[in-house]
Amino acid sequence: MVSGGWSAILRPLLLVLVVLAGLNAFVQSAADVVTPQFERDQPNAEALSLALDDLRHRGARQAGEGMVDILGTRHSVPAADIVNLAGDSRFQSAFFTYDVAGRTQATASAMGTDWRHHIVNGYLVGYRPFEAANVLEPLQVLAMRKRYQYDHLQYAGRNEVWQTSEQAFESPRGDCEDHAIALADWLIEQGEDARVVLGQYRGGGHAWVVLFREGQAYLLEATKKKGVSGRFTYPLARYETDYQPEMMFNRSMFWVNGGSRLTTDYAGSRWQARSRYRVAQAL
Repeated sequence: MVSGGWSAILRPLLLVLVVLAGLNAFVQSAADVVTPQFERDQPNAEALSLALDDLRHRGARQAGEGMVDILGTRHSVPAADIVNLAGDSRFQSAFFTYDVAGRTQATASAMGTDWRHHIVNGYLVGYRPFEAANVLEPLQVLAMRKRYQYDHLQYAGRNEVWQTSEQAFESPRGDCEDHAIALADWLIEQGEDARVVLGQYRGGGHAWVVLFREGQAYLLEATKKKGVSGRFTYPLARYETDYQPEMMFNRSMFWVNGGSRLTTDYAGSRWQARSRYRVAQAL
């Protein structure tokens, strides 16, 4: 009788504890995806907030269209014609390189959020949310603003979808290409020589940024979220042996690594400029 009475009392208490434990687990799992409090964590919160309001008001730009000059030839080809070389594959969420006018890997394309392929240079639309105080600040802002998320989780099973630099700042989530595009374009707009690099990292496909400054090449891991607050320095690219570059691009140029990808040299003769991208002029 006594044991039965205690059992009747304990059952509701145990139920309450189970519910509380479940709620705590839910809160902990959600903590990784909540948007940071910019007012508390960032000194540039107001400038970033104004930039985001402007983007939402006018709408972030899609990737540009233009002409592609195949270097080493006399051929200039509309970007749309190059993408059409992929045939029906141009409707796939994938990354393609193109052999044009006898030049292998003359340029490359990826699917955008409009479900169309665009030449990769066109994703750098010329954007910075505000003028950064130094070359470190863009990565710090990006670390707070954007969370890493695989494309197939964000785009209903599509494996390769790129955001433009404006879209990457408007959207709070994105993968390595989105982070790298946003970071590189901001630095370029600041007058820096920054490029998006595509290659391998520890056995998997990856994108990062290389910054050429004052005679040195620095490797910027655009998806880095920890260790970027306070005072920190960008690592020299020559020491980052886990990164294996295959190609790189900025707003206008597309380079291919003609040697081994087991290199930390981003400026040597192995890097061959294959094409120049020119944005179509608005009428």
